[in-house]
Amino acid sequence: MKDITIMIPQRDGAAPEVWDSLGAAGINVEAAVSFSRENSRVVHVVVEDAVADRAQQVLKAASLLIVDVREVLLIPLEDRPGGLADVTRTANEAGADVYLLSFATGNRVMLGAVNLEAAREAFGL
Repeated sequence: MKDITIMIPQRDGAAPEVWDSLGAAGINVEAAVSFSRENSRVVHVVVEDAVADRAQQVLKAASLLIVDVREVLLIPLEDRPGGLADVTRTANEAGADVYLLSFATGNRVMLGAVNLEAAREAFGL
């Protein structure tokens, strides 16, 4: 999975433009994170590797600034109390050094880690 990080203006309608552009291009978003930062908004868009290049083209065509592209993992999550604790503990014990964590579609967690290979091995991916 690829995490495409973009910066969008902090204005009405800016966030829907991201999702409308990707949806119109037939690109499914597997996970997303969005938060304010100074006078703009940081948006993480996670898509399958097979459509990552196309997603980047669509976002650029919509005049959105891509600031980073990284590989992330989608980890199955048991929907129960402590499920997220199990995921983060497993990543920590593997020495993965998690820098990004968010819920994803389909009872999954999106995990970005400095040592992605350690996380991949710990989760059997």
